[in-house]
Amino acid sequence: MPTPVLFSSEKSAYLVDLIAQHLSCNCRHGSIIRRQFSDGEQYYRIDMKSCHDSSSKTTCGSPLSKIDDLEDRVTIYVSALVDDRDFLELFRVGCTMSSLGAKKRIFVIPFLGYSTMERAVKPGECVTAKENARMLSAIPSTGSGNIFLLLDLHVSGILHYFEGPCLRLEMYAESILVEGIKALNLDSEIVDGRETRFMFASADLGRAKWVETFAQMFHTDLAFISKKRNFEHTEVHAVIGDVDGRAVIIYDDMTRSGGTLMNAATAYLERGASKIYSVLSHFALCSETVIDELLASQITTLITTNSHPMSQHPLVKDHPDRFVVMDVSKVFVDRIRWSLDG
Repeated sequence: MPTPVLFSSEKSAYLVDLIAQHLSCNCRHGSIIRRQFSDGEQYYRIDMKSCHDSSSKTTCGSPLSKIDDLEDRVTIYVSALVDDRDFLELFRVGCTMSSLGAKKRIFVIPFLGYSTMERAVKPGECVTAKENARMLSAIPSTGSGNIFLLLDLHVSGILHYFEGPCLRLEMYAESILVEGIKALNLDSEIVDGRETRFMFASADLGRAKWVETFAQMFHTDLAFISKKRNFEHTEVHAVIGDVDGRAVIIYDDMTRSGGTLMNAATAYLERGASKIYSVLSHFALCSETVIDELLASQITTLITTNSHPMSQHPLVKDHPDRFVVMDVSKVFVDRIRWSLDG
C-alpha cells in the first residue's frame, strides 16, 4: 500500500504529530493551505508539494510532487470538531480527498462538538448532532470508503446518525484515564482516626454508568448528584450517597463552562468530602476564564485527555499539579493500524 498521508486542522496539529509518532510507520505529513477572503469566505487547498516525513519537519524524503499523488493512498485527517468551522473544513477537505482519488479516508475525531444536541426537547428544535453526522456522511465514499473514529461520545447513539456505507466507531479513553487515576495513589486515607477509601461520584445522573464502571474497577463506593438545568445554568438538587470523610473523584465526559463540575464539587464538600478530584474525557472549556475558575476552585487535581485543543492552553501547561493531561493518541493508533492493513 502506498505511504499514508496525515493531515489535521490547525487546532489539532499537536495530536496528529503524536499519532504519527505512535504509528511508527513511514507516514507523510500533508499540508492544507487555508485563507480567508475579505468577505469571510474560506479557501482550502491540499498542498502535496510541502509534504514531509513524519519523522522530520524539514525534509520530504521521496517528494510527492503533484497534487494527484493522493491517488490510491490512505489519508488520515485529525480534527477535534469544536465549532462550525471545524465541521465544514472536515467536510470540504474530505470531499477534496475523495475527488483526488484517495483510496481510503480515515477521520480521527477526538472531540465531537454539538454532541449534547442529540435530541429535540422542545417542539421545533434542530437536532444538530444528527444533522452534522448526516453532513459528514455525505463525503463521497469512493475507493475503500470513509472511516470515522470518535472518542467517548456524550451519547453513543450518535453513531447511528451517520448514514450510508461509512464505518463509524467509538473509541474509549477509559484505559488512559485509569492510568491517571492510579497515578494519584489515593488507595486510602486516615480521617478522624479511621481508614477510608476514596470513592467515585458523578457531576449529574447522566454519567451514572461510567461512574459505576470506575467504582467496580477500583472496588470503591459511589455517589451521584441530581441536578436541575435551565439552558446553560445548572443547580444541584440532591446528593445520593455518603461522602463524609471521603476523597471523592468526580467523573464527567466533558466540561465547558465548568459550572456543573464546580457545583458538584461544592455539594460533595458541603456533605463532608475530604478532598475533590475530577476526571474528564474532554477538557472542552469555552474560555480561558474557566481555567482561572478551576484553578481557584477546591478541586485538588483534574485528570483529562488531550482530545480538545483547550488541553494545550499555556495556563494548563503551567499548572501540571492541578491539570494532568493524558495522551489519547494511543487509543486511535491500534485501530488506524488495523485500517491501514485492511
